[in-house]
Amino acid sequence: MDISLLDKTHNRKAFKCEEQQLTEYIHNQVSQDVKKKLAVCFVATDSYKNVIGYYTLTSESLGREQIPEKYIKKVPRNYNAPVILLGRLARDLSAKGTGLGEHLLLDALFRAFTLSEESIGAMAVVVDPINEYAVDFYRKYGFEQLPDSEKMFLPMSTIRQII
Repeated sequence: MDISLLDKTHNRKAFKCEEQQLTEYIHNQVSQDVKKKLAVCFVATDSYKNVIGYYTLTSESLGREQIPEKYIKKVPRNYNAPVILLGRLARDLSAKGTGLGEHLLLDALFRAFTLSEESIGAMAVVVDPINEYAVDFYRKYGFEQLPDSEKMFLPMSTIRQII
């Protein structure tokens, strides 16, 4: 298995997961988002270049009022907090039970952490889970619910310990 940036050599058409909107995204929307610089997409592929999993990363900012109280001191007044949004993460039905979802998440966290250390300021990774199963999945890795939001938050200091 290889994880790399999505390109035209990757076969996305056979990809199918439990969430129809995540299947449709990789089939129909991701190329436009990448072209418009709205996201980058990393794909896990098999030896035939078939996409068996993917995730997207995007820069984002959160208002101070959205940051968990224990991290608020790190954000100056009148500033938003720079974060990296893990916008989508999905694995093909054929890879269910293989640990691919965890592998994709850890790869995304490693890339986000590396970016925050070397290229762009970001204090956390944020996700917007699609369902309760996803909430439980992210919670296992230390993600916390953001106040008054469906989104979840994992500070770079925690990511440093995970990776």
